[in-house]
Amino acid sequence: MPVPITKVYIGFSLPAAGSNLFILDDPVQGLLDSAYVLGGDVLTDVTNYVASVSVDRGKSRELDRYTAGHASVTLHNDTRVFDPYNTASPYYTQIVPRKPIVIEVNGDRVFTGFIDDWDLTYDVSGKSFASVSAVDGFLRLSAAELDTFTATSQLSSARISAILDRNDVAWPAANRNIETGLITLQADVVPENTNALQYLQLVESTENGKLFIDRSGQLTFKNRIPVPSLTDIPVFADDATVDGIKYTNIEVIYGSENLYNRVSVTRESGTSQTVDSTDSQDAYGIASLSLDGLLFNSDADSLALANYLLNIYDEPELRINSLTVNLHDKTNLQVQKLSTLDIGGAVEIKFTPNQTGAAIEQYAIVTGVKHDIGIDRHSATYSFSSIFYIPLILDDPIYGRLGGFLPSYDSSTTTYDALVNYDGADGYQYVLA
Repeated sequence: MPVPITKVYIGFSLPAAGSNLFILDDPVQGLLDSAYVLGGDVLTDVTNYVASVSVDRGKSRELDRYTAGHASVTLHNDTRVFDPYNTASPYYTQIVPRKPIVIEVNGDRVFTGFIDDWDLTYDVSGKSFASVSAVDGFLRLSAAELDTFTATSQLSSARISAILDRNDVAWPAANRNIETGLITLQADVVPENTNALQYLQLVESTENGKLFIDRSGQLTFKNRIPVPSLTDIPVFADDATVDGIKYTNIEVIYGSENLYNRVSVTRESGTSQTVDSTDSQDAYGIASLSLDGLLFNSDADSLALANYLLNIYDEPELRINSLTVNLHDKTNLQVQKLSTLDIGGAVEIKFTPNQTGAAIEQYAIVTGVKHDIGIDRHSATYSFSSIFYIPLILDDPIYGRLGGFLPSYDSSTTTYDALVNYDGADGYQYVLA
């Protein structure tokens, strides 16, 4: 099967026919009082110059915050078309940072962001490359500083929207996907020159949710409890599963990097709330997790988060951490599923160690996506976290099953409490098999 078609577009302010830009003396685009505008970047296809592409989005550790997504594109530059000194280049004066960039695979976006650096290399033989380093929309948020203001007590999602609406941030309303939060935040005073991204990530930590830029460039916020769709999701399999997506390698971990049996949570102007799992401490020693300065409305909410995290992390977890697939030997439908698989999406994984014994099956949530693309290759690596708590949703064909739902390994060897309650403001009960 052919290598999927990767295209790279860079935004240049070019008065090209067919664009929406005003062109002086043009009989159509040069008319006064027309719909054409002065200036503005137009996404321009530079694929013919591309030598290689890499994309890295998400996080590597489950309890880390999501960081800015990055992309690198190496462009052939023998003709100096991307040389900022070349006055004959059609992109002269346009080889500058902060230009928009889009990367697509078979027509589906896998990265949307802004160029941070142009690095040019020249060889005495005449061979030249232009290397583009790009960052997603977190680049803009990390550069924005907030004027001082007093926030009202509101849901985490409302706080995020309020920050994005501010004139000192001005994040476009069309580029947001904000899920309703479950946690009410306190009315706090935001100091002058507070970094916008750091404050939004503080809200993310208080909710214990997810804040990231998705593959299409939308700022995305998901609340504490994941309810991913489990219909028509990618199925990674190393057996004869019909339409199963074969992978080249898989990483399984069973360690203490996510082991915490003493959890302390402190809100701004509140008292530290600490909970312990003595059984876990007796077995593994004390492993502490501390979260400070959160924006809860009450100490009771801090205690609820501490109990929530202790329930999840007081035992070592055996889980599938990541897997890698080759896209250049997949069907078009499989390539589409892999290209559109994003952070927060669900997958099913079937794994038979050394192709012997019973298969291990797991549903997981994507936490990271990487693409490595060359002329004759395209591999993608996906990182995962487990689905810990599943809400019981009446009439749902999957989440509405009595007896719960199995999000982990082998029901014959893995046991869970029949019912786990999170006593939060949302009032849900989470049922496990």
